[in-house]
Amino acid sequence: MKQHIQTLINLLLKNDNTGLLQHYRASDEHENVAQLAYLFHQGMSDITNFDAFQQLATKLIGSKNLPVALIAQIKTADTLSFFTSALQLQDNFKKTDHLQRNTLHYLFAGNQSVENKAPFNYLRSMMLFGSNERLRDALCQRNSENLTPIEVYLFSNPNLTALPHHEFTALLALIEIESKQQAKDNTHCIPIVRAVCKLSKSQNVVMNSELQRLILIAIYFAKPIKEILNKIN
Repeated sequence: MKQHIQTLINLLLKNDNTGLLQHYRASDEHENVAQLAYLFHQGMSDITNFDAFQQLATKLIGSKNLPVALIAQIKTADTLSFFTSALQLQDNFKKTDHLQRNTLHYLFAGNQSVENKAPFNYLRSMMLFGSNERLRDALCQRNSENLTPIEVYLFSNPNLTALPHHEFTALLALIEIESKQQAKDNTHCIPIVRAVCKLSKSQNVVMNSELQRLILIAIYFAKPIKEILNKIN
């Protein structure tokens, strides 16, 4: 175990909040990410202490800038839930890394876990029941490939399994929110369809009008599903 983590643990055992803050501020960014990861795992391992560890993580992040390296680590519903309060500080939802990706880009990109699904309903609820202009702005940000978070989901999320109804309708709501803020770049439609076609072939998934990802692409770009299917050929 690295010394900075052992120091963190010792301070936690002493309930030394001042020492924890000083230790975090004195650590470098990579150490900060590891320290926040430790707090996250502690909070998730014992739900009775979740709030305490979440509040501590939020306080530590608030004492310095959001670690850029942490952005790419917030890519599951659990990590989003834990770090939501910290992301709501300042412009942290809009903060980007070297690829110009914000937290939403990574959340929507997903990973190879079949069980992993982007938490669209959670995010929609945040927009409905809170003041989240920065979250709305983050939804419209483009990365270094000029893709918004929703376009990243359509383009690269490896999970082609149909979203549950509540997540599907939540995504439709997010698409509507984005469309009210900025115009779609229709030049992205064909590359996204081709990427999904390649992904479906690798998973032996049939590309037809019933594939939810294609339906979402059609809705996003406001095109008939037949036109989307024609782009495959």
